[in-house]
Amino acid sequence: MKKFALHIDALAVIIIVFITSFGFNLYQRYQYSDLLKEHIGLQFQVLSLELGGAMKDAKLKKCVDDTETQLASLNDCRLNVQ
Repeated sequence: MKKFALHIDALAVIIIVFITSFGFNLYQRYQYSDLLKEHIGLQFQVLSLELGGAMKDAKLKKCVDDTETQLASLNDCRLNVQ
């Protein structure tokens, strides 16, 4: 039966690979969390802009409708005077 022998250089390589892999995973997690925060902020900004635009469109439509109503009533008054 053969004995299992682990050489010091092999152990050093395994430890270096493990530490490097662990460090890279931590770095990726840090980057992911920053990107996720930025993404959420941008999504709220887009939602805010869309709601603001919809509100402005509704106000503009109401103003246009009111103006058309006022013009129509002025035209009716002119027709009645003549």
